[in-house]
Amino acid sequence: MTNQPQPLYPRLPVSRRQLFGIGAGAAAAFGLAACGVGSSSGSSGAAGSGTAGGTLTMGLAATPDTLDPGATGLALTLLISMAMFDPLVWWLPDGKGGSEFVPGLAESYTVSPDASLYTFKLRKDVTFHDGTKFDASAVKATYDHIVDPATKSKSGLGALGPYKETKIIDPYTVEIHFSEPNASFLHQQAAGNFGISSPTALQKYGPTGYGNHPTGTGPFKFVSYQTGAALNLERNPDYKWGPAAIGSTGPAKLDKLIFRIVTDDSGRYNALQSGQLQIAMSLPPNDVSAAQKSGKYQQLTVPAIGTPAGLPINVTKAPTDDPLVRQAIMYAVNQEKLVKDVLFGVDVAAHSVLTPITPGYSKESAQLFSYNPTKANDLLSQAGWKMGSGGVRTKNGEKLFLNVILFSNAGFELPAQFVTSELGAVGFSSKTAVQPFATAQASFNGGQHNLGAFGYFGMDPYLLNIWVNSDAIKSGFNWSHYNNPKVDQMIAKANHTADDAKRNALYEQVSMQLMKDTMYLPMWDSNFPFTMQPQVKGVTTTLNGYLMFHTATVS
Repeated sequence: MTNQPQPLYPRLPVSRRQLFGIGAGAAAAFGLAACGVGSSSGSSGAAGSGTAGGTLTMGLAATPDTLDPGATGLALTLLISMAMFDPLVWWLPDGKGGSEFVPGLAESYTVSPDASLYTFKLRKDVTFHDGTKFDASAVKATYDHIVDPATKSKSGLGALGPYKETKIIDPYTVEIHFSEPNASFLHQQAAGNFGISSPTALQKYGPTGYGNHPTGTGPFKFVSYQTGAALNLERNPDYKWGPAAIGSTGPAKLDKLIFRIVTDDSGRYNALQSGQLQIAMSLPPNDVSAAQKSGKYQQLTVPAIGTPAGLPINVTKAPTDDPLVRQAIMYAVNQEKLVKDVLFGVDVAAHSVLTPITPGYSKESAQLFSYNPTKANDLLSQAGWKMGSGGVRTKNGEKLFLNVILFSNAGFELPAQFVTSELGAVGFSSKTAVQPFATAQASFNGGQHNLGAFGYFGMDPYLLNIWVNSDAIKSGFNWSHYNNPKVDQMIAKANHTADDAKRNALYEQVSMQLMKDTMYLPMWDSNFPFTMQPQVKGVTTTLNGYLMFHTATVS
């Protein structure tokens, strides 16, 4: 489990795997909404439609914590790592609105019936950037590196779940063993943390030094990194093992790929406008809207996979310990208006605990609550809260009061203002405090809030175990203080189920139960925005939302 969150919105990964969001990974379907320059479905333009060569510079919204995908706590680093590393198996859109696992460094794989053993048959024609031959020893070295305490893995270690060991069967066959069923592993290994590293480089630089010398098998090779300024990559001319599903298995078309760090939002947009950047990531909604209206740019939007951004409702602190009060909150907030008026229409209104592209998403659960202030008022009256002076309800001399706590730098302040205004219209009073993440996390675990802030960027619905498990209340991310052993058991059963259809059905049941128990107010499903110059073509994404530059070109 990561120990820091990562904003789902408005800034793509500022901190790991995907908690805000929390934690790190993102998207199945993605839409290219043209801003007056034309568009195509699924990428920034057809593969091969641009001229080979040249340099593409992308503006990042934050500074990577390391360049080691196995050690990182940031989804940002994983986005970058996709240019330098390959997974054993890719998880990609299938072109039909669904998804598929396609060969990466493994030609094929098998999964044991109980999902505790994964066997990979490896390619024999792959070479690392430092000249080291890829084989089963590289896979073992990579996984050994991630679980090595000296690596201090922030995200990969937690994503491995009940990992036991990696066994070399022969030079091109490897087994990954788990101490118990772990049906989430295929999704997790495609997330970026498990890009295979050169065993020579791991040994040469050690578990801490490797983060400054990333050495993979990907379409681009590491050249240099000026901390806090820019990361420079160059084409790997020997690359010939890319996924055929993106239109090319051979070397990248760009000569150079530069990731320039521009943390200031206005500075990033200005650099795009001046032509210093060809892609600007995660511009604020107002700048995304301005770019769209200008008609000068392409907009690649990547829907988040995981949870929507939302507010955990503390089910143990009065007055939200009353299910009627929590139901009233669910009916009182108009998510569609929130997205339109506050988020400039960049995102999508959310109504369940998982985003629609996440396996296990329940359409039925998303229909349980819709905006209905009349029903909210009726529920509060039923709960004994009577409308008093100043439009605030009271009960036994106490005001209907909510303590709202947010963590800073995650884009929650304005949406929370909208929510408290909506709640005020039906008789709630409230106070909002914005705290640094570490402080807010302590407040959440201590149960000081009625409403908190949350969002988790994760590829597999097993993320629910991190979020709602009863064991995660005092020190984890169960900030709703939701204690339901039945749900804990259902999640465990789902992760022990290898059959995808049966597994997803179990998660749909979990989603329905969580929504019925009103422990979370979903607000918006994030669309991570990448604003691009019109000459950029051929940028694609993985199903978990990372950009792929294998076929990218700049005119």
